[in-house]
Amino acid sequence: MKKLVIIPGGFHPFHAGHMSLYNAARDAFPSADVYVAATNDKSTRPFPFKLKKMLAVAAGVPANRFIEVKSPFRSEEITQHYDPDTTQLIYVRSEKDKNVQPVPGGAKKDGEPGYLQPYKRNGRVPMSKHGYMTYLPTVQFGPGMTSATEVRSKWPTLSQESKLRLVHALYP
Repeated sequence: MKKLVIIPGGFHPFHAGHMSLYNAARDAFPSADVYVAATNDKSTRPFPFKLKKMLAVAAGVPANRFIEVKSPFRSEEITQHYDPDTTQLIYVRSEKDKNVQPVPGGAKKDGEPGYLQPYKRNGRVPMSKHGYMTYLPTVQFGPGMTSATEVRSKWPTLSQESKLRLVHALYP
C-alpha cells in the first residue's frame, strides 16, 4: 500500500526545527511521499503562505512538497491526488505537540474509532477508513528554541546582531 505522509502546521515562520522534522519524516518513511501542509491564514499570525513557502524552500523543502491547504489536518489539496483505498495517510508532528489537538485515538458518538488513530507498524488500513498520527523527536535550533512561537516572541527583543545570528540558525 502507498504511504502518504503529511506534516501539518502553521509554520509562522518555517524554521530549522521544521526542516529537521521534514527530514526525520523522510527517514522514517523512505518509500512515502512526504508533504508539508500549511494555510494562508493570517488572522492570528503574521506570515502569509507565499513567505512561508519561500522560507521552507530556502531551508531545503522541495517547492512541490510545500502545499497551501485550507485545513492542515484534512489536506484535501494533497490527498485528492491519491487513491483513498490504496493509500495510507500518516500525519507527522513533533513530540512537543503530543497533547495538542487534534490528538489521535478518539471515538465517534456511536463508539466506533474516530478517523485519526495512533500510528502503529501493524494493522493499518487505507485513508478511506482511517488516517494515522505519529510523533517524531523535537529538536532545538537557534539559542535553545524548539518552536516558531519562541521565535516570534523573542524577535522584538533581539539586537540586529542577534537577529542575524538567529536567521543563520533558522536557515543554515
